[in-house]
Amino acid sequence: MTTFTDTAEQAAVINAPARDDVLVVAGAGSGKTYTMTRRIISLIERGVPAERILGLTFTRKAASELLSRVSAAVLSASTDGNADGDADDEGTAADPDRAFLKPDIFTYDAFFQSIVRQYGLLVGMDQNTQPLSDAGAFQLAGDVVGRHMTLLFAAGNDEDADAGDDSAPTLDDGESDLGAFSTLTGQLMALSHAISDAMIGGDVMTFHDAVERVRRWDGAFIERLTTAIGDETVDSAEPRFSKPPKRLKKDTDDSYAEKIAAYEAKRREEIHRHALFSCGRLLASTRRRELLLTLAEEFHEAKSRANMAEFSDFTIAAFQLVRRFPSIGEEYRRRYSHVFLDEYQDTSTTQATLLAALFHVEPRDASNRGVSAHTAVNAVGDPFQSIYAWRGASPGAFRMFQHDFGMDMHGRPYALSQTRRNSRIVLEAANDLTIPLRRTPRRPGSSLMREVDVAALNPMEQAPLGTLGVQGYTNLGQEIDAVVRFSKQAIALYGVDAETGERRDGTHVAVLFRSKTALPAYRDALEDAGLTCEVVGYSALLERPEVRDLLALLHAVADHTDTGALMRLMATPRFGLGADDLKAVAAVADQRNLEYRYRSLVEAGLAVGDEPRREWGGIVAAHRDVVPNGVFLADVLMDEHVERMLRPVPASAASGRTVSDGGVRLLAEVSHMLRAVEASAHRPLVDVIRVAVEALGLDIDCVVAQSMADASGRRTPTDARASIDAVIDLANTYLQELPDGTSPSLRGFVSWVDALGSVPEASQGVSSGKADVTLMTIHQSKGLEWDAVAVVGLKKRGFPSSQGDHLSVRPDDEHIGGVKDGVWEPPEYRETARTWLVDPTAVPVPIRVDSGILPRFPHDADVESDPIAELDGLATAEAIATEVFVADAEAIASVSAAGPDDTAPTGDEGRFLSQEEEYGRRLHADERRLMYVALTRARYDAMLTFSADGDMSSLPADDAKPLDVERAASNFWMEVHEAFAAHDRAVSEPTNVGSAAGGGKSVPSALTQSVAGLFVGERAQEYENAVVGGAWLDPHDDDSDESEHPWPRPLEPVVADAMRRSARAVRRQMAGDGHDGQFTAGEADVSIPDSAGDSTLLAHARRLVEAGLLSSSTGGRDDDTATRPDDVAALRAKGERILMTGRQNVTAIQARSTALGDGDSEAERRLWAGIVRPIPRVASPSAQAGTIFHDWAARFICPNGGDAMTASGDVAVGSRAAMMDDLRRREHELAKDAASTGAPSGEPDDSASGAGVDGKLLTWQRRLADSRWAGRRAIWAERSIVVAVKDGSGATRIVDGKLDAVFHGGLDPDDTTKRFTIVDWKTGRKPHDTQDVAIKLAQLDMYRLLLSRIEGVPLASIDATLYYLSVDDEAERELHALPKGEAEIISELDGGLPPQSDND
Repeated sequence: MTTFTDTAEQAAVINAPARDDVLVVAGAGSGKTYTMTRRIISLIERGVPAERILGLTFTRKAASELLSRVSAAVLSASTDGNADGDADDEGTAADPDRAFLKPDIFTYDAFFQSIVRQYGLLVGMDQNTQPLSDAGAFQLAGDVVGRHMTLLFAAGNDEDADAGDDSAPTLDDGESDLGAFSTLTGQLMALSHAISDAMIGGDVMTFHDAVERVRRWDGAFIERLTTAIGDETVDSAEPRFSKPPKRLKKDTDDSYAEKIAAYEAKRREEIHRHALFSCGRLLASTRRRELLLTLAEEFHEAKSRANMAEFSDFTIAAFQLVRRFPSIGEEYRRRYSHVFLDEYQDTSTTQATLLAALFHVEPRDASNRGVSAHTAVNAVGDPFQSIYAWRGASPGAFRMFQHDFGMDMHGRPYALSQTRRNSRIVLEAANDLTIPLRRTPRRPGSSLMREVDVAALNPMEQAPLGTLGVQGYTNLGQEIDAVVRFSKQAIALYGVDAETGERRDGTHVAVLFRSKTALPAYRDALEDAGLTCEVVGYSALLERPEVRDLLALLHAVADHTDTGALMRLMATPRFGLGADDLKAVAAVADQRNLEYRYRSLVEAGLAVGDEPRREWGGIVAAHRDVVPNGVFLADVLMDEHVERMLRPVPASAASGRTVSDGGVRLLAEVSHMLRAVEASAHRPLVDVIRVAVEALGLDIDCVVAQSMADASGRRTPTDARASIDAVIDLANTYLQELPDGTSPSLRGFVSWVDALGSVPEASQGVSSGKADVTLMTIHQSKGLEWDAVAVVGLKKRGFPSSQGDHLSVRPDDEHIGGVKDGVWEPPEYRETARTWLVDPTAVPVPIRVDSGILPRFPHDADVESDPIAELDGLATAEAIATEVFVADAEAIASVSAAGPDDTAPTGDEGRFLSQEEEYGRRLHADERRLMYVALTRARYDAMLTFSADGDMSSLPADDAKPLDVERAASNFWMEVHEAFAAHDRAVSEPTNVGSAAGGGKSVPSALTQSVAGLFVGERAQEYENAVVGGAWLDPHDDDSDESEHPWPRPLEPVVADAMRRSARAVRRQMAGDGHDGQFTAGEADVSIPDSAGDSTLLAHARRLVEAGLLSSSTGGRDDDTATRPDDVAALRAKGERILMTGRQNVTAIQARSTALGDGDSEAERRLWAGIVRPIPRVASPSAQAGTIFHDWAARFICPNGGDAMTASGDVAVGSRAAMMDDLRRREHELAKDAASTGAPSGEPDDSASGAGVDGKLLTWQRRLADSRWAGRRAIWAERSIVVAVKDGSGATRIVDGKLDAVFHGGLDPDDTTKRFTIVDWKTGRKPHDTQDVAIKLAQLDMYRLLLSRIEGVPLASIDATLYYLSVDDEAERELHALPKGEAEIISELDGGLPPQSDND
């Protein structure tokens, strides 16, 4: 039984005829899920079997919520005696026995995949095809681009050659550069997704069909463009139009008429030249799309070869199945009598086409085929919340639903317009903003269809008034300060129970962003104000200063050509290299590169070799297209002799620049750091990242910096390292999601991370509800709500955003709007934006499946005719340009005496909209819907803010000009401000400031003139006083020195004081006799006493170590080993808490299980002490040899890469033949050395000498090369895996491990029941004691379990063995895993992991 009373609108939907197709427009907060749940229950009560109801949603969360609501309602109805045999409208009684059956609820993607899993072989898609993640897709697309770089550059040269004929500007609006590698990869994926999302339907059933259709249209358009251009010359730069001549005093009527005639003749010539230039732009863009189509087809084939598919590929395959095999659709219609489609506005065109093909049959088709099954489809959503058009969502989904399902195109859908979420003032603002979306524009577009009407939202009778703020500032720092004050005021209002005074759980405030650029600054300010923050999405992580440093280092190592990343890293306060030193070292790199290129020219015979050095630059410049750059800054700095290279001579003979002595020392540190990470690049990716973290000192810096900045002590060291752990989590995600056969690489990882930062985070966010404030993008906020919401960044060109498609919004001076008779009348605008015609990643609109609801091209095209034939009407360059570009359209319309080929009418009101204007209007509407979504997230209060500039000061300059709102604010901000300016509950002055004459505080005019806006509603004065008055009474006086944002956070007074004290202490120590700047920890104790009052960095670090919160780099004395039993207990408790917060490694689980199981209290003490205070250990020579062997084994077992880590994905792994040649050479050299010294060469030396270690390594390598595993087929080598495993108590543990090698088949290759064999190479001694053997085999047990889980194969189909290379006899080298079951292995996991308890 519900606690709500159905509204009349809800009742109409709930009680709609059972067999009707139902389309519901549900406004924000109108009870959409509740209503659809009630309709499902109503259908079940009317006799519709629950199992014949299908529900589709976009997220698992929404699917789970819908299923749980329906299940609870069914159960409640059955227990309340609602199964009494009541008849439905068709006389069918509800069946009480069906109370335990539930509807099928899926996500759209999961449902489409289920169709392919069952029938996919019919269209050539393997039933085991795996979903391809964004990481895998990016990697595959990058591989495709890499394989076609020659084609791409050749095409670029061809474009340049073509330009010589017609002078047409080349790719991307006049730019001939094809773009960076990542840009090309992104464009390839964008075009591929556009084809998949908008081109499938009708006779186009495959990706290849769609590509061919695009090619046919492009070919016809290219032919039309080249004909229009002919043999005329096209300007390389955009021509400008002349201004009309002014009439001078000396001009007579006749002379002025001659001027006008000359001007009009010149104007027509300029218009023609501009039209030719515009056609050249279109030609370049279309040709580029032709290149990308080739890559897109190869990308599609690469996915198929890898047996992987993106979600859109599953949708296309399902559509093929339904169209080619009608019996499949009939089967699903028999299975499901009712289908519910949630958030229908977000479906892609292809998804909508598939749903119509699956669940709708035209009556005549049904009768012809004898089909009797009918499926009633119920679609619900909100066209005003259609904010994912760029992601493939159909721009007119509801109107297209009416068309696709044979509904009355003039009928009104059911409406849910009464919202239970928002306050009255918030709803009023939302309704005002969406008036333009509900009206027909004064100048009609060319589309013959438009989306269904959406009613204005209505509040509940008991809805509170609420409060709305509209605030503008001069500086970004002021805007941030206002949001902090707004957040604190809202938390004070809604974070505490008014009656009890107790804190109310949950997050009460959200800060929403159109662009995530400024998000880190808001987060820092909120945290500095004592508020906890939760940031949703990758953006916050990637923008953290420590993560930016880490990624810059990884970039520099992975790609030596990425000089920008390295320069940014060296310019940070971490190294503090000045501009002069940076320029000087860059000059050194330039000189080295010049030497390399000159020598290359000499070797190629293009230079003599004895030219003076001063002439080298000119020689290289003359052949710049022959010899590429070969030496980069990273190459110079990675030279082990970098100090010698930088010191002796001026860095640049031409400029005389030299690197300072301090600069040389700092650059030596950079060099050491780069070489350390480069040396680890062959290791697993996670290890490389850890090495980079240690090289930068982030593992220590983050903890110390936080402890100094957080005086409250509320945040733990785990919190401080959270960002670094998150990067490692990203690496593990990247590794897991790579498709089979794709080698992980450092370069691939950093490219993938770059893609994460550039891809819009559009998926709905999930908030934990535990922080004071949540920060996220507006796209992520859809479906969420908070008590108060701040929408920031509403500056001109910021929101609406001009990014990407260059949206321009200008007020129409003839229709300015305003409040008339108490009613808000919005202004009208002139909008323009980039169109699909100059976007090579977009598909041509005339051939899209949903073209009927999009602007026509040409504007008067017959939608029923062939789109290619419609291009015939574009006979001239002017006709084409007028259709597309507003500049050409306006220019032609302005000429009264147009030529005979020009038929465009004069005046904007009479002429048709160009494509730029059509898509400017559509993009503006998209942004308006996004603003509506942002505003309707607020239950009670909302604030809209902007700032005119990016100055981070919270105080304007004394000489700052008054804030010019009309120039700085976005039109959305202006509309809301003007709509409420005359409201009777609006306030725009704080009452808590007073005046100087009245004894109040005098506020500088610069401060008052830097703020504009108002608050309106229930608590308007409270917010005005807190936000505006508070800033005037207690302004934050920013330290100008903080404008440089030192890492890892601005230097607060306590931090700055500690830095100064530490510097003085170091200087005192260095000044001591005989130290030369070096001192021991013991000596440091003398000059830097350890006391509670000491505030140096060393003292802070020491206190953290003593508290067990930071790893100590020094062990205790030998006589400290005796520990009382209660100390062991304390260490165990602390160690268990540490383990519960992180991942568990298989090897560590094995070690803990051993230590905890043998009863040795000293072993247990060492175990827990090592976890609480891990002590770094230096690897022995044998251990280092083992590491080298494992890397060699990975390359030997998987010559083509497998999962072996390589420094670069572009570097081919050495062939096995070459490795064997190298092995024989080294064996021969070792034998010669042994003969010369008289030492035996046949046996490995147990000594730690270099020769002994080399001998061991060669022996291990030879034994592997001669083993049976050398002839077996390997799948993976050095494969990192991470799996969530539930232990015996049901708690989830994250366990990771690394598999040395995995082979096809079992230990017995003829055993067909086995899928894989895991082999773990061991270079130590083989155990013989039964207990030791059991301990070693426990590691294999866990590996079997992890591989079984991650590959989805039975545990019994996986064999495993330890292979001891120290054993002479190959028959004795292996220890096989026992055939243990999953329960037995998980019990071992329990032994190696601490149990959870309520005390954790």
